[in-house]
Amino acid sequence: MALLTTIKTAVYAVKDFTIQHSPEILLGTSIAAGVGATVTGCIAMTKMDAINAKHREILDTFHRGTNDEDKETPEYKRAITKEYGRYGLDIAKTWAPCVGLTLLSGTAALGSFKIVNKRLMMAETAFVGVTKAFERYRDNVIEDQGLEKDQYYATNGALKKKQELIAKGKYKEKEVPVSKDPNVMCNDLTRVDDIFHYYFTEDTVKGGNYSRNPFYNMRLLCQTQTMFDDRLKNDGIVFLDDIYQYLGLDMKTLLAERAQDRTYGWVLDCYTEDGMPNDQHVLFGIYEYNDTQHRLFRSGEINDVMLHFNCRLLTHETCVKFAKG
Repeated sequence: MALLTTIKTAVYAVKDFTIQHSPEILLGTSIAAGVGATVTGCIAMTKMDAINAKHREILDTFHRGTNDEDKETPEYKRAITKEYGRYGLDIAKTWAPCVGLTLLSGTAALGSFKIVNKRLMMAETAFVGVTKAFERYRDNVIEDQGLEKDQYYATNGALKKKQELIAKGKYKEKEVPVSKDPNVMCNDLTRVDDIFHYYFTEDTVKGGNYSRNPFYNMRLLCQTQTMFDDRLKNDGIVFLDDIYQYLGLDMKTLLAERAQDRTYGWVLDCYTEDGMPNDQHVLFGIYEYNDTQHRLFRSGEINDVMLHFNCRLLTHETCVKFAKG
């Protein structure tokens, strides 16, 4: 009984592992079959000369050893048909492994794609449910605790810390650039093409980073925000240029600002009274704004959203300090 139980447990474990890793297994099978098809195809090519020479010799013997009258007889036609059949059968046998492995490779790749696609659809459905549940949660927080408390939770307490710094006289407002170049539209923060705001849409995003699927855009922006927020914690500084380039946003305004020695980004240079670094985060404003557009974007009903970067103008000394490490 113990042996039977062990065998059943092993079978179930192998079954679970196979189901869980079926896309990888099928993809590996597809690659291995593709390599095998290439090898068997090369082998088949080397055999074709011998097959062609063998059957051509037999067919030539048939043609030369038979006069024109005998070629019209049923016996001759049956014999020549059989020989052509053997010729085709030899060719089929030679190429059968290559064709079979090619079909196996394509079938396995297609099966892997279908499984991955099905799992992505399930994940997307779950993401929709979680997003809607989170929306309801935030609505309840706003209704019960107020918008200020909701902002406190959404920014991990950054609003409260900002107020504490203001009370202690240690908070500095974000410097708003005043461009001397009339072609640089960065001094009116109500525009969609300024430094701190960017309208994420099909016409403004390059490099294939925009999708007509709003949940893809949501995942992309959230993952990018998290990635650069982690970089801020590790490196102490993040430049807005890097985010623009990563997302495929138009760099014209930023480059014009760089030409005038103005650099924008995030830096961990704000400390509390006990000397510990103050919590700062790279935020795109996706969850920090509760207007209609952001709510619809978060719920997957629209594809486009206005990004609000909470960066600031960095001083030259700050950039040099972190550049030196």
